[in-house]
Amino acid sequence: MDLNRALIGRSYRLGPEDAFEAGTELIRKFADAVGDTCPLYRDPAAARAEYDQGWPTVIGHYAEHAAGPGEDDGAQTWAALLHRPGPSAPQDGSLFDDPRFAEHVAFLNRMREAGYLVAAGPLADEDGAGMTILRLPGAGQHGHAALLATRDDAAVAGGLLSVTVRPWQVMMSVLTPAS
Repeated sequence: MDLNRALIGRSYRLGPEDAFEAGTELIRKFADAVGDTCPLYRDPAAARAEYDQGWPTVIGHYAEHAAGPGEDDGAQTWAALLHRPGPSAPQDGSLFDDPRFAEHVAFLNRMREAGYLVAAGPLADEDGAGMTILRLPGAGQHGHAALLATRDDAAVAGGLLSVTVRPWQVMMSVLTPAS
């Protein structure tokens, strides 16, 4: 049976009633179906030895085997922007009602138009806080992401918002590489 490439990138969410246990045999059959010969998917002792080295090793191994041919050509830089009220934020009233907040929305729109914006929105557990995820084409673009976040966002440059730019190493994603 050939792999149906039209299904790549699709997701399916199982409900509690659809839960099942993926045992050794099912994992081996899946590896066979996708043509992966990695011994970790066939030998429980090898899988346990790898798992005992900790999650960074497990995830790193997954990333090595999940990468397709030529995937290094699609290098990208991910950044998480953590926004909080800045030094000139209003002390009373909502940050989102401040007219200067439109400058932040304009920044987000520019990031979307450039193809960098993955997601953005407020954090539900902290008033005035939010997070933006950017994905820039090319490796090593964290400095550029920091400049965008601090200079191109007039709400940050003007003090309405403060931002912390965090590099994010994405190990798994349903998104295609940035172009």
